[in-house]
Amino acid sequence: MFTQTCRALFLLTMITAVLSPKTTLGCMCGFSQVPAKNMRELAAQKNSVTVIFEGTVESQRVESGPIGPPTGALSMTSYGTHRVVAIRIARSYRGEVRSIATVFTGIGQGDCGFDFETGKEYLVYAESVGGTLLFTSICTGTAPLEHAGPALRLLRGQPPTEDDLSDPESYYEKFMPKWTGSVCGRVTKPDGTPLGKAEVDVSEVREKPLTPNIASDPNLSKPDGSFCITYVRPGKYLLTAQDYDYGARTRWMGYYPGVTKPSDATPLEIKPGGNLANVEFSVHRESLYTVRLRIVTSDGSPPPWKNLAVTVDSPERDELALHIDRDVSEDGSCTLNLVPPGHYSASAYIQPTFETGDAPPQVTKWKSDQKEINVMGDMEVVLKLIPAN
Repeated sequence: MFTQTCRALFLLTMITAVLSPKTTLGCMCGFSQVPAKNMRELAAQKNSVTVIFEGTVESQRVESGPIGPPTGALSMTSYGTHRVVAIRIARSYRGEVRSIATVFTGIGQGDCGFDFETGKEYLVYAESVGGTLLFTSICTGTAPLEHAGPALRLLRGQPPTEDDLSDPESYYEKFMPKWTGSVCGRVTKPDGTPLGKAEVDVSEVREKPLTPNIASDPNLSKPDGSFCITYVRPGKYLLTAQDYDYGARTRWMGYYPGVTKPSDATPLEIKPGGNLANVEFSVHRESLYTVRLRIVTSDGSPPPWKNLAVTVDSPERDELALHIDRDVSEDGSCTLNLVPPGHYSASAYIQPTFETGDAPPQVTKWKSDQKEINVMGDMEVVLKLIPAN
């Protein structure tokens, strides 16, 4: 059983996850401070960071490569995709920052990255990394300005409100429904019978390369087909449902209002405090296939399988799309099962040796081609490694 303090921290962690993109890896935030009795104390604890300011996001971009060593609760790796955010400073509370600050954060897929929106105002808590970089995450306390009331009043030297003196659990239970929306309804098969135990999700309609926000009914659809997705960030979303029949190699799938393609779907607009009720749509059955990827080298030598992986990506970014990475076996192949029909990009890539963190020269001398494939049945795809230079 949770104590009141543990329940408050658990709720705060859940809220942080809800207001961030759905993750595919585990992102953990450490709570090293003494548990806060109220929102005023919680805001004061955030003052341990080196830089605090208010500002408006002017632009952001996604980059790959090293960005320096992360510290503290940040769980981003030092390599990989990350977000670079330019923020025009309106008011600074701690640290030296220019009129426009450049802040690094994760992309939001399990790396604790904070999901900024261009044009929106934020209260930013950042760590100075290596003396020059500013780094923030969902663990630091960074928040949209309209959600940062207790912290703003504390930083501005204003007296607390009654809500500021409430415990974190009660505070978020009161305000989360006002900040977010929900969509509830029922999913059925083409004959009108309910589809129970289906995964029902909403995927934000968002420009690339920023990660779309995803929210789900954590309990799956009920036996009568009903579902309810709560605490959804405001925005436009595609509503989807799916349920796999592994033995038959099929799945039930569909987009609201009852179509099989995202281009035919009708986006739902989620508003703060809004509740879309009685949203009903039907799904359709589709066959799933086996795709075997085989890697060969241009000179006929055995492929360096220990340092190879393959990726198969759909151009779509909703929860019905397939995005998969797999290691290859000793014969240089990888078999993917239950692949939905559609268009994909398939390629091989070099991955470092786990023990050393790098790849040997006999591996890095290769690069992979990329193939566009259309899956309409079981198939084999040959990916060729060619000299890197």
